[in-house]
Amino acid sequence: MRTRFAPALAVTGLMLALAAGCGSDDPDVAEPAATNAASVSRSATSSLAGTYTRRMTRGDIERTDRLRQEGPGQEKPEPGPLELTLNDGTLKMTDVNAQFSILQDFSATSDGAFRLGAYQHPEEGSFCGPDIPQTATYSWKMNGDVLTLKAQDDECADRDSVLSGRWKRR
Repeated sequence: MRTRFAPALAVTGLMLALAAGCGSDDPDVAEPAATNAASVSRSATSSLAGTYTRRMTRGDIERTDRLRQEGPGQEKPEPGPLELTLNDGTLKMTDVNAQFSILQDFSATSDGAFRLGAYQHPEEGSFCGPDIPQTATYSWKMNGDVLTLKAQDDECADRDSVLSGRWKRR
């Protein structure tokens, strides 16, 4: 089925590429502003850089019980203070009481998308076991010095319990 549509897609892509290249060489003619998805959703990763804190509650943990799939040696997180550091595409979450950190790749776009990628050192810590995808999608919103994260697509109950909520910038 895919091969039947491939030539039509190739022709459509070529036409779009040619159309995008059309424009005036006259410096007095203003080009229209770019409206493609890349320009609309510029990176916001650097604007979120900083350290944030919040307290995870029993309610945060219970909210994700429907997703919970504890494997051998895994247990629910404990309520308590958390620290989140976002810097250069790295998310570092620290459970302050347990003195335990998890590092994971992340990116954010100006349209409110917050994507989590691979763990940087899974042998040192991860939110969930190897049967749960490392990647996840959240939405983000900044209001003053408060960053709000909300899970959009995350199968990891622990990560959702920890990350979803209001984080105050230090």
